[in-house]
Amino acid sequence: MGIDIDYKRGILFIRLLGNLTLNNIFKFEEEVIPIVLELTARNVSINLANVNLIDNSFINSFIKISNIVNRFNGKVVICDINNDINDYIKNSDLFDYCFRSRNEKLASGVFSI
Repeated sequence: MGIDIDYKRGILFIRLLGNLTLNNIFKFEEEVIPIVLELTARNVSINLANVNLIDNSFINSFIKISNIVNRFNGKVVICDINNDINDYIKNSDLFDYCFRSRNEKLASGVFSI
């Protein structure tokens, strides 16, 4: 799993790569959650374009991040969901907690709502 984190124009961009499974959930949370807390990030975009596999532990981790961001009256947008994982995510309850966007550019519009 690879993580690319960028902060621009008040949006924390998290781009993930590879397999998102229980084996690497702790690496993800150890890297991302402190940054969200330190920035008191209100706008978080999670890009899944380069993810091959995702399991329930990562769905729960995204929900955990959403709960943290909600404390700052913010939003988490999941974007660029590729076809390999679309069905799995669609059948989860992730979008009860996070917003969905086709891509990162359109995600910025969700934050302004």
